[in-house]
Amino acid sequence: MATAFGRYLSLSPRPFHRIDLSQPRLQLLHECPFVFTVPGFLSQAECAALRAKAASSLAPQTFDNVAGGVRSSQGAVARNEEVPELRARLAKLANVTESQLQPLKISRYSAGDRFDIHTDAWRGDLFGAPPDPDDLWADHARGEYGVRGAPISGVNRMATIFVYLNTCGRGGRTRWRWTDYDATCPSGARLGRAFYDAPGPGHGRTDVVHGAGVEVSIPPVEGTAVVHFPSVVASAGGFTDFNAYHESEAAVDEKVELSTLSPRD
Repeated sequence: MATAFGRYLSLSPRPFHRIDLSQPRLQLLHECPFVFTVPGFLSQAECAALRAKAASSLAPQTFDNVAGGVRSSQGAVARNEEVPELRARLAKLANVTESQLQPLKISRYSAGDRFDIHTDAWRGDLFGAPPDPDDLWADHARGEYGVRGAPISGVNRMATIFVYLNTCGRGGRTRWRWTDYDATCPSGARLGRAFYDAPGPGHGRTDVVHGAGVEVSIPPVEGTAVVHFPSVVASAGGFTDFNAYHESEAAVDEKVELSTLSPRD
C-alpha cells in the first residue's frame, strides 16, 4: 500500500485528511495535489436514478469567484433523507461521519456550459472586508477566526468527492491546470510545490489562462468517483492548497455529476 499511495502516506505529520484506502478499485491518479479515482463507485442504475431525481428541480449555480471566471451549470440539492444509503457510502469513502458531509449536489452541464478556475476551499472570515490580494482565502487569519459558524478555528473544506453520473465522449473534463500555481508569478519564493513540505498561506495568484505546472485531466465516465483535497486539515493550519485549483472544461455532450464536500475534521 505504501508504494501504491506514495507520498500521500509518507508525508509526516499528516497534513491531508486520510480517506478510506481500503476502498475497492481506489487509484491514486496524481500526487501533489493528490487526486484519487474509484471507477464503478456507482452503478448504471444508480446514476440514472440520480439524473432523473434532479431533472425537474435544476437552478443556476454560483461560486466564490475571484478570478473573473464563469459557472454556467445548473444544479439541485438532494435532501439528506432522500439519499441515506448513498451518503453512508460517500462518508465511508471520505472516512468521515455522515454529519461531516454537506448535502449532496447534482450538477448538469449542457453544451457549452463550464465552470472556470476555482477552489473548493472555504474563504476565511473577512468580517466584511474585501479580499487581500496576497491572502485571497484569508488563510492568515484562519487559525484565529476560522470561518463563520465553523466548529473549530482552523476549519476548511478538507475533502471533495464528486461522481460522474454519465459518460461524455466530448468535452466536460475536470482539469487541474495550476498544479504549481505560482510557478509563473514574479513573486520571489515559489510557494506552489513547497506547500507540501511546509503548508502555509499562499497568495492564490496564478496564470489563469495558460495554467502553471503539469495538467491533470479526467474525462467523465459514468459511475467514477473522484476525491481531492482543497486544503490541509485544521491541525496543520487549515490552509488552502492552491495547487488544487481546477475547472470543468466546456461541455460538448451533456455532463451530469454528483458532489459533496467535508467541511471539518
